[in-house]
Amino acid sequence: MQIPYALSVVSAYARESNMKIGFLGVGTVSTAVIEAMASRGGAQETIYLSPRGEKRSTELAAKYDHCIRLDSNQAVIDASDMVVISMLPNQVDEALADLIFREDQIIASFIAGTPPSGIAKLTAPATQVSQLIPLPAIVHHKGPLVICPSHPDVVREFAGLGDIVIMEDETKIRILSITSAVMSTYFTIQNTVMKWTEDNGIDHDTASQYVRSLLEGLAIEGQAATDAEIPHLPVEHETPGGLNYRNRTGLEQDGWFDALYNRLQDTYSNANLKAKSSE
Repeated sequence: MQIPYALSVVSAYARESNMKIGFLGVGTVSTAVIEAMASRGGAQETIYLSPRGEKRSTELAAKYDHCIRLDSNQAVIDASDMVVISMLPNQVDEALADLIFREDQIIASFIAGTPPSGIAKLTAPATQVSQLIPLPAIVHHKGPLVICPSHPDVVREFAGLGDIVIMEDETKIRILSITSAVMSTYFTIQNTVMKWTEDNGIDHDTASQYVRSLLEGLAIEGQAATDAEIPHLPVEHETPGGLNYRNRTGLEQDGWFDALYNRLQDTYSNANLKAKSSE
């Protein structure tokens, strides 16, 4: 099967590296990534933390011997072979303006809305730039981690954190950014089903356990399905005229799925990804 947009998934990994990795910005996503790197086992790379995100960088440095908090962003750059840029998209231009990078450095950018070619202009003469899209579940070694374009050192250093998805065409990154923007919607669906279950007489602990386990099981089935099986999963999980059938077809008649599709398209067409970030 031809994989669209030069996109592929890397699952196996092996790391043999003494690379020193610096993080410019230590927010929610960076912290999740660093925690995942620390818990995947094997040799630990030296990680330098910038003072941006004082609380988290201080806590990580206290928790892990291989995490070292430095006094400035420039000090982190000077000490590192690979520099991870993780800060608010609308702050990145100003934050990087007076910093000096080296030609031999590798840049891993977590910045939403700015493609690798845009980051390269801010980190010159360092031109080896990959954009990554880590999601919160990465702290559990779950979920996708986009790397665009592929770089052997970037793939090696971030292997084992989740399912690495390689994309070579930076013009397509925005599509996957919008695809991932269903996280809060997913949890709203989860919480709505839990509330309905409670409102109809099930205690909170039972409702919570049941609904979350149900959704986890469905996610596992979805992952295990082949491409040929995926389109048939809805009908394979319902009986004609049964309870699942009634819910799915009722939502379909209400235009719920069309509304979701149209909302994704509207966000793709109109959202400014540089305006905000989970960091």
